[in-house]
Amino acid sequence: MRLKGALPLLLVAGIVACSSPSPVEEIIDSNIAARGGYERIRKINSIRATGTATASGGRVARVVYEIKRGGLFRLEFSSQGLTSVFAHDVAGAWEVDPMDGQFEPRRVTPETDSPMGIGERDIESHFVDWEEKQHLVELLGREQLSSGEAFKLKTTLKDGNIRHDYIDVTTRQIVRSDIPRRIRGRDTVVVDTFSDFWESEGLVFPHRVETRVEGRPDLITIVVDGFELNPELDDARFRFPE
Repeated sequence: MRLKGALPLLLVAGIVACSSPSPVEEIIDSNIAARGGYERIRKINSIRATGTATASGGRVARVVYEIKRGGLFRLEFSSQGLTSVFAHDVAGAWEVDPMDGQFEPRRVTPETDSPMGIGERDIESHFVDWEEKQHLVELLGREQLSSGEAFKLKTTLKDGNIRHDYIDVTTRQIVRSDIPRRIRGRDTVVVDTFSDFWESEGLVFPHRVETRVEGRPDLITIVVDGFELNPELDDARFRFPE
């Protein structure tokens, strides 16, 4: 009789336990909230960011980053009258890099030389609706970074690529991302470190990004002047030049 009376309570407890978010879901939800929330993020159709990039050797370039819903992406570096473009349209990635002696646009594969993987082309970030996007996210634990303690998340993206993101335990912002890349025929890991978070129109973005290749001393520091949300961006800006 006691067991029979306890059954409703056990059923309720079981339902609550089954519906409780997992640690991964809690961390991701807190990150989305810290960025401005699901509702605001889902309303973004396009973003333009402008800033200045400084390389370890002292070379300075003007940077324009543009992304539009639908996987459209364009990144420009302009220095000494030359502009390098790394872009992605509906057909795939392309680039032109006169700073490296490449003056004509060329198509590139996602595995080679392209900074435009599926995670970078997602205007919401790969964490928003990650299950519906068919990504797999795992919590690997905590790690002490120079900026403080962070959760380490491993994401296996729908295309099979793997990345690691570090979410600060206190601020719940992404403070570092480790992204495998194949550069000039070599497998490497690009490490992006994010800091100086500001709010723009209700959303929070990092205004300082440091990029390096794991195991190399060279560092590129990008300081962002500002973000424009939902600017008018013609699809032609992302399209491969004919």
